[in-house]
This record gives sequence, C-alpha cells and structure tokens, in this order.
Amino acid sequence: GRLKARLCTLFPGCSVQFVGVSTDYEAAINLVDIVDAYDGRHGVVLCNVARREGSERKSKWPNGPPFAWLRLGNIDIFTTVDGYVVSLLQRMLGRSLKLFVYEIPVTVPYMGLSEERQAQVINTQFRSFDYLPLLAAQLLGGAKIPVTYVQDEIAQMPLALCWVDSFGNIKTNALPEDAGFEEGKLVPGSMVTVKVDEQRQLRLPCYQRLKDIPDHQVAVTIGSSGLGSKRFLEIMQQGKSAAQTLALQSGLKIEFLAL
Repeated sequence: GRLKARLCTLFPGCSVQFVGVSTDYEAAINLVDIVDAYDGRHGVVLCNVARREGSERKSKWPNGPPFAWLRLGNIDIFTTVDGYVVSLLQRMLGRSLKLFVYEIPVTVPYMGLSEERQAQVINTQFRSFDYLPLLAAQLLGGAKIPVTYVQDEIAQMPLALCWVDSFGNIKTNALPEDAGFEEGKLVPGSMVTVKVDEQRQLRLPCYQRLKDIPDHQVAVTIGSSGLGSKRFLEIMQQGKSAAQTLALQSGLKIEFLAL
C-alpha cells in the first residue's frame, strides 16, 4: 500500500500494479511477461530483488545490491543488478543488455534533497520505498544524475521452474527447442524426462496445448508466458494443480534429458 501510494504521487495519472515475488527466478519471468504485455507501448517497471543473506552478498554490498536503469524502446526498467532479474529478458531479446547503475550514496546528493532527507535515503533499509521510486521519477523527469558505472555482463540464467500460477501450473524458463519440443516434430503424448534439481526425474508426456492434455494427467505443454512468438514450456495438470501433485516449487533447476 505504501509503495502504491508513493508511486501514484511520483507518477500522477498512471495505473500502478504490484507483483509479489520471492526470488530472482520469479522476478525474471514476470519481467518478461510484463514487457510482453506492454506490446511496445510506454511503461515503467520497478524491480527490487535484494537478498542479503550469505557472507558473499554481505561483503559485496554494504546495504544490498545497487539499482540500475535499462531502457527498452518505450519501456523504462529500474532494477537491482544481483542475480538473474534481467537475464531471461536478455535471452528472449537475443542481444546483450547494458545496465546503467546508480549507487545510492553517490546518487542521492544530486537529487535536490535536504541534508536530513539525504541521510535518511542513504541509510534506509526500505530502499524500494525511499530510493527506487524517487530515482525513477527524477531520471524520467530529466534530472541530471551521473551514472556510477555501466554493467554489461549479465549472469546466464539456468533452466528452472520459475513461477507457480494461481491454478498450480508450473511455468519454466525453457523454450520448446530446449526440450526438442518443436512444431511439426511433436507426436502428442511423446514422453520427455525432466531432471529436477539433481534429486528427481519426472517422465512426462508432451502436448501442444492445454486442451490436448487428458483429464487429471500431468504433462508438459507450451504455455502463455513469454515474449512475442517465443513462449515458455509449462508443467500442467488438467483440472488440478501440477505443483501440488508433484510437490514442486519455483527456483528448482531443471534439465530435459530426452524426448
């Protein structure tokens, strides 16, 4: 609620939507879907996945990973730079992306804030509320804020289970060709073995569309998520929750072994 209120005051007249995620895997697939939904029209996306556990993260950044600005045509994306948040988007676009990083202590003095307010923003633990919306509003409003550095190396995201939707369908970040699942080559009901997180192997049939999956059967099919003509594979169960039946969740790495 606070985030929506702040964004509405900084971007008056705009519709504000919130998507809650738990990991950078979930953020990555939602970012692709949102870019796809804009369909080339104007939009602003704010992504904050700033995990702080682990000695590596704590030693790398004093207060979580920095934020960066990425412009894709008419869409402006402001995101944390850690993990795989923009990795999947880069793969779908088929070209390298550059992130223009704005570190908080370096950036805040250029925002025209009082000294007291600067100190609050620099030391805040709620950066998605105190800093990120302000950074986006100022940069898009034409403020002259220097870039701290440019990041052009983006980690490659492994194939994984990325999102469980409200129906219990499990969205992956795998494209049909990653599983040999190609138009004209698939015989409905053909089996594929999915290795999940080095612990399990699932032998599942493949179908082109959800409507082709027999009742109550769990199968792999081409889902609705993706960008343009590229759509990700999903694990679905006709009439039930595949996630509950298979006891799977997002963030697990996968590998397709055979078709």
